Amino acid sequence: MGKKDKKVVQFSWVGQLLDFVIEGAYKIKYLRVVVSDREYWIKLPKELRSSLDPQIVPGSWIEIEGSKEVCKKTGKVKLKAEFVQRATTPGEPGKPVAVPSRSQSKPAKASILVCQKSDCVKRGGRQVCQAIEQELRDRGLEDRVKIKKTGCLKKCKKAPNLVVMPDKTSYSRVSPQEIPQLIEQHYTTSQETGKQDDPNEREMPKMIEMQQRELSYSSGSEQNGRSGK
Repeated sequence: MGKKDKKVVQFSWVGQLLDFVIEGAYKIKYLRVVVSDREYWIKLPKELRSSLDPQIVPGSWIEIEGSKEVCKKTGKVKLKAEFVQRATTPGEPGKPVAVPSRSQSKPAKASILVCQKSDCVKRGGRQVCQAIEQELRDRGLEDRVKIKKTGCLKKCKKAPNLVVMPDKTSYSRVSPQEIPQLIEQHYTTSQETGKQDDPNEREMPKMIEMQQRELSYSSGSEQNGRSGK
């Protein structure tokens, strides 16, 4: 399509994020955003994916600036984000924003992405997946939380790996024994209390545990190295 066949304009919106559209193993391709009671799919370019604020989750109000490309022949519209951040004040004057009711907006899809590539499988990935299935059944969550077996999550040396959606929390070196606590933190505690967990509070015990594992692993490697001399 040549330049004469399309019209490109800039947009600056404030809207509410409905969900992420995931492609491949774990790549956010689009943002589903509601602006003035209308849903838009806005492409998230590669350079914005790594810098996206982790506190931006489904339900968040966000400010988006980008380009809107309209095909003059077909009328097809393509939206591409160039800047994304959390909105400080939803419904800011002058912005085309409408707050959708709970009945209008679709609930965020809950899922657990489990890597099934060779390194993760060899290090217990299949057992972790089975433990998740069992825990979801035991808690009656199998209809609300889906397990998605994925390709490589790019952390082979820290296998097995998984990602909890919709809040995009990633875990490495996961053991089947840790699954009950993980499900409790992400899908049970917040539902029972009606409050959303603080990601920082939730991650801290896991981060400390992972650091202890890495330190013990490094220490063991050094001792083996010395004994082999």
